[in-house]
Amino acid sequence: MASSEYHVVATGIAERLAAAELDALERCIADASDPQRGFNALYVLLARHRRALDASRFRALYQRHAARFDGVPMRAVLDSDMAMLEQAGPDLVTALRHAETALAAYPGNLALVAHHARILAEYAWSGGEAGREDLASALRRMERAIETAPERPRFRAVHAQLAGLLGDFDLALASIQRALDLEDSEQAGYAMRVVEYHRIRADITLHREATAIRARLEEATTQVADTLQERLDKAVADVGQQARTELGKVRAETLGTLGLLAAVIAFIVTTTQIADRQPVDAALRLLTGCAGMLSLVFTAFAAVFGVARPARLILPALLGGGLLLVAFLT
Repeated sequence: MASSEYHVVATGIAERLAAAELDALERCIADASDPQRGFNALYVLLARHRRALDASRFRALYQRHAARFDGVPMRAVLDSDMAMLEQAGPDLVTALRHAETALAAYPGNLALVAHHARILAEYAWSGGEAGREDLASALRRMERAIETAPERPRFRAVHAQLAGLLGDFDLALASIQRALDLEDSEQAGYAMRVVEYHRIRADITLHREATAIRARLEEATTQVADTLQERLDKAVADVGQQARTELGKVRAETLGTLGLLAAVIAFIVTTTQIADRQPVDAALRLLTGCAGMLSLVFTAFAAVFGVARPARLILPALLGGGLLLVAFLT
C-alpha cells in the first residue's frame, strides 16, 4: 500500500475485470479470514466504480463493506473519495482531512500525493482558506511526482491547479495542456476527464483575468487616493494660510485699536487737565471741541475698518463736526 504502484495496479486490475470476477471479488471482501486481501478486493472494486464515474455503485459498495476495515490506513483514501460523493455536494473539508491522514500514513505513495493535492486544490478553488505555504508544499510534491511519472495526465492537471492558485498562470496553462495531450482517448472515462481538464483551464484563465483586473483596480484606487490626498493637503495648506492671514489682520487691527484707544485716553486726560486750569466758559468750549474731535476720530476709524455701513456713520460724523464747530464759534 505504501508503494506508488498500489493504486496503478488496482486500477489496472479493475479495468480488466469481467462480470463474474466482480462477484468473486465481492465474496473476497466478505471473507474475514484475510482482512488484507479483503481490503485489496474492496479497493479494486471501488477503483473500477471510480474510474467509471459510477457514484451510486461506489457509495453502495463503500457503505456495505468499509466499516470492516477501520484498522487499515489506506481506508482514509476511500473515506476521502466518499466525502467527495456526498449527495448534497462534495464535502471538501472532510475529504481533505481524510486525504491528509492517508498521506501521513503513506508519504511516498505518489497516487496519494496527487489525491491530497487535488483535494487541497479543489478546496482552495472553492473558496476555502488554504495557506500559501500548504499550496507551495503540495506543488513541490507534485513536481517530484511528475519527475517520477511524467506520463500521468492527472499529475499534470493537479499541478496546473496548484500553480494557478499560486499565481503562476503560464505554468498552470502549460501543465493543463500537457494533461490534455497525455490523456488516452481509448481509456474509460476519457470524455469526463477531458471535460474536467477544460474546466480546470477555464478556472485558471478566469483567475488570471480576475487577478489582472484586481491589480488594475488597486492601481487606479491608489492613484485616486494619491490625487485626493494631494488635493486635501493643498486645501488644508490653503485654509491654514488663509487662517494665518486673517489672524494677522485681526492682530494688526486689534493692535491698531488698542493704540487708538491709548491715544484717545491720553488725549482725554490731557484735555481734562488743561480744562481744569481754564475758566468755566473756556473749559466747556475745550471739552465740547474734544467731544467733537473724538466723535470724528471714531467715525473715521469705523469707516476705515468697515465696522459699520457708511450710512450709519453719517450721524456720528455730523454730530462730531457740529460739536467741533460749536467749540470754535462760541
